[in-house]
Amino acid sequence: MVELPANDAASVAVGTPDLRAGSATGQSSRAAVAYDAFISYSHAKDKPVATALQSVVQKLGKPWYRRRAVRVFRDDTSLSATPRLWPSIEQALGRSRFLILLASPEAAASRCVGQEIAYWLDHNTADTGLIALTEGDLEWDEATGDFRWSEVTPLPRALKSRFAAELRWIDLRAYRDDRAPKGTEFTGLGADFAAAIRGIPTEDLPSQGRGSSATP
Repeated sequence: MVELPANDAASVAVGTPDLRAGSATGQSSRAAVAYDAFISYSHAKDKPVATALQSVVQKLGKPWYRRRAVRVFRDDTSLSATPRLWPSIEQALGRSRFLILLASPEAAASRCVGQEIAYWLDHNTADTGLIALTEGDLEWDEATGDFRWSEVTPLPRALKSRFAAELRWIDLRAYRDDRAPKGTEFTGLGADFAAAIRGIPTEDLPSQGRGSSATP
């Protein structure tokens, strides 16, 4: 499940981390940080959205002299079909600062997504997760300090009762049927994640036609 630029793939293969992302955001305690975020999603339905979101988050507000503002890992092969790739996925997860989950019924039912989420929670706190909803409904319950859970909640069960506070999330349901999500509003939604990952207010990102955010 690996789609990487050539230099990213080489970094993972030889175990030589690119520390620019970590050092730029004060993550010196994780010397092996190579990616700012890892995208976990259902390949069956959400590949176009995942690809477009990766592009927005990586490029939004980037300096002219860099290829991207942040580095995002997105797998592009079915883990269930090629289980030998899990060590590469595990390594990428272990070297990422944030996890972006594209939440949907398919993702909730996916063994691959569940495996990625379980590994993430074993090594990170839940508040390092970001959610992009692509189908279904999410509702936060202040009384229980968790999302409302039912048989159709579009989240992997590993996330149940794991939140100290409501996670940052955006609503991308309008873009799921678009083969190439784009536009001012989509860029604006991606800006929320780009800002969270970079640790700066959204308004501090250089303007690139961003629309309003749908983060609750």
